[in-house]
Amino acid sequence: MSEQATGSERLAVRVSSPPADFGAVRTNFFVRRWDADATRWAAMRLADMHRPRKDPKAITGAEFDFLKVAPYSETLDEDCNLIVQNGWIALLGGVAGTTMAPKFSATNARIGVGTSVTAAAYTQTTLVGDTGAASTTSYFKLCSGAPTIATGSTPPTLTFSAAFGTAVANFAWQEFGSDAGTADSVSNATTGGTFFNRGVSSQGTKASGQTWTATETISFGYPSGSGTVS
Repeated sequence: MSEQATGSERLAVRVSSPPADFGAVRTNFFVRRWDADATRWAAMRLADMHRPRKDPKAITGAEFDFLKVAPYSETLDEDCNLIVQNGWIALLGGVAGTTMAPKFSATNARIGVGTSVTAAAYTQTTLVGDTGAASTTSYFKLCSGAPTIATGSTPPTLTFSAAFGTAVANFAWQEFGSDAGTADSVSNATTGGTFFNRGVSSQGTKASGQTWTATETISFGYPSGSGTVS
């Protein structure tokens, strides 16, 4: 009877590169919801107070807050957005090239919502649920005011906010995006403008009589000492 022992050693060399720096674009999508009873009460109170309103058909979140009417639900979906090709063309044109026309403003900015769950893609030029001038699966709403730019934050942000009144966008909210449209409509094809971004975000189904507000906060990151901005 014999005994035998064997052994081996292996040396492996792996080459790795350090993490790459990158500039991040991140969007948070915030939705607040008021039911039909709250909407009716708020509309009556605002009428009694004779407060000037930009859009009589839609009560803004700021107006609900002024009346101390809390939403029945709020949801925040973080990092759920893509700047599309036309959006990047507009951004880079503002640095060196053809400036976007018209620029986003109090009269040229909308948030659109739609029913499609198709993944966001760089080449998209409107919401996937936007089927044209007779679309029943998308709606673009003028923003409640000019988009706000916060350059003092880290990173800087661009914020859009819109209030969807009782008679519009009454379907399942599965996607969102912004464009430079000039009037409320069901489609980017009608009174549209540069389509800037698109995100997929399941927010539930808006019912007739309810008021929902949508806020997009887009942050533009830059390389930091650790290589990322969150």
